[in-house]
Amino acid sequence: MPLPDSLLTKLEGAFAATDKQLVQNQRHHLTYKYRDASGSLKRRIENTYERLSYLATRVPATYAVCEQVFGRLAEYDLEFSSLLDLGSGPGTAAICAKYIFPELEKLTLIDQDKAFKVFAESFLELAKPIYHLQDLTQVSTFPPHDLVTLSYALNELSDKKASSVVHKAWLATKSALVIVEPGTPKAFKGLKTLREELINYGAHILAPCPHNTTCPMDEDDWCHFSVRLERTSLHQYIKQASLNYEDEKFCYVIAMKNKDLQPAPARLIKKPRKRPGHILFDLCTPNGLQQETLSKKDKTIYKVAQKLTWGDDFPLKGTTK
Repeated sequence: MPLPDSLLTKLEGAFAATDKQLVQNQRHHLTYKYRDASGSLKRRIENTYERLSYLATRVPATYAVCEQVFGRLAEYDLEFSSLLDLGSGPGTAAICAKYIFPELEKLTLIDQDKAFKVFAESFLELAKPIYHLQDLTQVSTFPPHDLVTLSYALNELSDKKASSVVHKAWLATKSALVIVEPGTPKAFKGLKTLREELINYGAHILAPCPHNTTCPMDEDDWCHFSVRLERTSLHQYIKQASLNYEDEKFCYVIAMKNKDLQPAPARLIKKPRKRPGHILFDLCTPNGLQQETLSKKDKTIYKVAQKLTWGDDFPLKGTTK
């Protein structure tokens, strides 16, 4: 999936008067910090070239993930008039949300990076966003909004701070809270805990989980998904990548205040395994983790099943055991 032309133009414009070679050099340092498993808060972006490297390489990936996750929410034909994007950075989640939910009128973003504030306000100029330069961990309460998002904002926080931020975010949520994190075992472990806390607050989990019960995932496994995105020429250059695409892995939770919405009957939690004459599916269901086999003999069901991919709903009635 390509970036919208308007967003791509803004990204390329940010590099108009910049030595791209210097940005490319800083990309290695930025990547190292993000892959550091220590959990140190020192991984924050430190200079202009690291920031530009982030814009070129992480904004496309983050946007692609948000498009997938917001797409799940959009399947329910909900309308949101206000958005609160916490730890917004350059506003990638807000930008994507505005595309998916064009009826959004009020956009509030909170982050402490002044340079990212400039980028977000530039792109969202017509929407006239309210951008607060604040450390979200230091804000006592967040203003109520219909849709609240935390996109790649919690993985650098301690467990205690992440829990506090999510609690405040839930209190500010009028309709839906969306949390997106990297698709790593560590990030999923934290998200799994936060999911349980949200359920204790009274949240109704809409996706990806098809239930509100305890997560059935084994301790040595993790629930995550993947989206393939097209790399722009700028993206390829900064990353020194030979392929014109990359796969971004992520995990997420959509928590709702409305308990009447029905989640999917089951969710594909791994890639379907196609075999001669049948397909094997790994599913999360209200009854726990299950495997389902669909045979080519069941022509109608099999035709639909062939189109299902990792992360999709598994809505075929009568197939789950």
